[in-house]
Amino acid sequence: MSAGGGPGSLALGAARTKMPDHEWIWLRDIKTRLYSAAPRGNSARPVITSVQLVDLGIELMEECSITAKAPITMAHAIQYRDGLMIALLGYVPLRHKNFAAVEIGRDLIKEDDHWFIVIPPDETKTETYLEFQIPEVLQDQFLTYLNLVRPRMLRRVGCNALWVSPKGGPLSYSAVGPVVTRHTTKRLGIRVTPHDARDAAATMWAIAAPEQIGVSRDLLAHSDLRTTTKYYNRAKGIEASRAHGRVIARLRRGPKHPRH
Repeated sequence: MSAGGGPGSLALGAARTKMPDHEWIWLRDIKTRLYSAAPRGNSARPVITSVQLVDLGIELMEECSITAKAPITMAHAIQYRDGLMIALLGYVPLRHKNFAAVEIGRDLIKEDDHWFIVIPPDETKTETYLEFQIPEVLQDQFLTYLNLVRPRMLRRVGCNALWVSPKGGPLSYSAVGPVVTRHTTKRLGIRVTPHDARDAAATMWAIAAPEQIGVSRDLLAHSDLRTTTKYYNRAKGIEASRAHGRVIARLRRGPKHPRH
């Protein structure tokens, strides 16, 4: 597949048509990376979007049928964790380093009945304050993980890592990538990395709402925000995450994406 045609080019063309005065080099780079990763000779390879990641993650969790009334096998605990990670990356496209390092009480906090992932500027690549709300559609699964699945794997006292391994401690940075690639390769026929989840978010916006493509820049913290205040950055980021969730919900109500 060449970089000159296909859905990625259509998305880029649509964005340029809708907003001709904007600089689209960053989106062109995303399109180029997506096509570069495509297997040669497979001209029908789809461009991954956040919707496919969310659907896959929810599917993996539903297969486990986790309840408080039945013992949880380690195999089901691991698959449920993997599914939540993939679905959450669809809604919360953090950089690999930040996603792997989330800790309960530090980065993951609860306000009233809502959970938020908050990353301070000194821990982000762009020195931008990031805040994402755990979407309503994942609230039940998220609480199931916190209350049932995570304790099933956790053995190390005092461990606050959100993502834990079956060895009982934090899931390492190097283990997060294989979790995502293993399931996406097997179920979708596409090798997706945590970084690709960020590309998927931008691609989804370019295809589904090119007139609002700027939202993805706030969502992914691509903009140069040095002249703004922390509170303005926070408002932009959380509104972008909510808008991202609304678009995923709208697309998930439509025709299901074919599996490859």
